[in-house]
Amino acid sequence: MGLDIAGAAAGAAATFGGDLLGLTKPTKAKLTVKSGEPDSPDNTDPLPCMFNPTEYSLSRTTSVQRNESPQQVGGTPHYSGSGPLSLTMQLFFDDFAAAEGDVTPAITRLLGWTVPKDPTQPNARPPKIGFDWGNPQLQGFWGYITSLRISYTVFRMNGIPVQAKVDLTIEEVMPENPPGTNPTSHSINSRRVRTVIEGESLQGLAYRELGKPSYWRAIAELNGIDDPMSLQPGAALLMPTKADAARQG
Repeated sequence: MGLDIAGAAAGAAATFGGDLLGLTKPTKAKLTVKSGEPDSPDNTDPLPCMFNPTEYSLSRTTSVQRNESPQQVGGTPHYSGSGPLSLTMQLFFDDFAAAEGDVTPAITRLLGWTVPKDPTQPNARPPKIGFDWGNPQLQGFWGYITSLRISYTVFRMNGIPVQAKVDLTIEEVMPENPPGTNPTSHSINSRRVRTVIEGESLQGLAYRELGKPSYWRAIAELNGIDDPMSLQPGAALLMPTKADAARQG
């Protein structure tokens, strides 16, 4: 039955002269390395996934403090910040069909991405890793591999692994030089409009635009935002100047 459906899909694709809803030519997921940075490895070629993941998860923690209040049971909640976006997935590597199959080269690249290129350098850091597979939420997402677990499951007669399962977590890294915070730039002294993207917090927006997460209060006040947790994707927010935000704390 499954083969009949697959065959029908392929036949329909041929009839219409192309791919049918992406069923016959799925886009390959790949892990990417951010190039052009001091911590980037010599080899920044993407690492294609042998098999696309069946699922992956995005998570973020939000801190809400509650001030005790006799007038309100449970206290008054106050947003105090959000953690970085965390991407978790399981990948499957399989080179069983090859005459001299070996999955260790791909795994070795992954392991190399967990350590700095030169650990002896001041402020050495591992390279920034991204995940490219169509989801617009992950466009511009870069982070460090914070967890990597490899399970080798099938081996050749000489012990070389030909199959492996890899569980990994990539934790988002905020840009160190947010746009408009260069002291030599005149943009820090002029107000501008910023469109909120999906998954963005007011604190993260303040960090990217003004250089400090604590400046989110100035953005909220300027735009009349009473509930920082109700930030809607697509909303156009007026950004205060960095000087104004600093005066408000």
